[in-house]
Amino acid sequence: MENPLFTFTTQPYPPRQRFEVWREEVNAIFDITIREPESQAFNYRLATGYLGALLMGCGVWDGAGDPVAYRVKRGAPMIRRDGLDHYYLCLGLSHSIDGSAGRRSLAAGKAQIYILDLARELDCVITAGDTIILTIPRDLLAASLGHQDWHGHVLQGGLSELLADHMRALQYRLPRLTPEEIPHGQQATLALVAAALAPSVANLQNAAVEIDHTLFNRARRLIERHLHSAELTPGFLCKHLGISRAQLYRLFSQESGVATYIQQRRLNRARVIIQSDTGARQRVSALAFQLGFKSDAHFSRSFKQAFGYSPKEAREVANIAQVNTQGGRHTGFSLRTILGRMNGV
Repeated sequence: MENPLFTFTTQPYPPRQRFEVWREEVNAIFDITIREPESQAFNYRLATGYLGALLMGCGVWDGAGDPVAYRVKRGAPMIRRDGLDHYYLCLGLSHSIDGSAGRRSLAAGKAQIYILDLARELDCVITAGDTIILTIPRDLLAASLGHQDWHGHVLQGGLSELLADHMRALQYRLPRLTPEEIPHGQQATLALVAAALAPSVANLQNAAVEIDHTLFNRARRLIERHLHSAELTPGFLCKHLGISRAQLYRLFSQESGVATYIQQRRLNRARVIIQSDTGARQRVSALAFQLGFKSDAHFSRSFKQAFGYSPKEAREVANIAQVNTQGGRHTGFSLRTILGRMNGV
């Protein structure tokens, strides 16, 4: 069973009513005001879902023009009335905030995570935009964070970036989590939050598995973006990930090493290109050079070792498959069957 999300959008309402309708939705946490001209351009979409005892909210600006600014406050009367005792972590994808959180000045922009203590006063101006928000009961983090004042704190550094990556991934996966997976997702999230806020030895150890998982996914995305670059080396990855070579090699220990992984991804990319419509017009030697192989012979040898057939044979198979499926027909030949015959199966 999927984890349900609760969605709300101002789109169905007339422009003059959209801000008021949205304010009614979020007034439970903040007292919100806006100037009349900005209210006419307001259009926002919100999806929320539970990760165990945590609440995740994902906001999207749907206005036709630039996002508008509005004021948010939590005063003493509201704090006494609602009794909320939660941390509010906001990753501003295209959202910014400026003002005061208690006695601390608060200014955060795109790609930064800031923290609010909902038991403390707030007076800020927000420029609406896309956000990912985690609302966490204080007692779930008390053992890890102690009594330090986090209200208005803006996270910095590599662990903050890892937490941001985790929040983005959680936004995507939350609706697909099963009831059995949710407790593990909550624990991993709490461990990463604690490590990012208070990177003590104990907190880092608790978050080690999730940190490695997030780092590995960041490394994979970095590799995919730079497959055609001659600069794609272990040193390049360490520099952009902010980790040591020993950490990098440990991340890829299950992949037969980082260099082997990079070569396999380059070979996979080459096979896709070779068997595409445009690949038929591209010389194999040129493709080998673009993907960082030392020579055409080195590329062909590595390609055949990885897939069991040469680049030339891969292109021939793609041509046969295209002929056999012309006009929407399929003659009964499949790529798997053809490859099996080529390999003597």
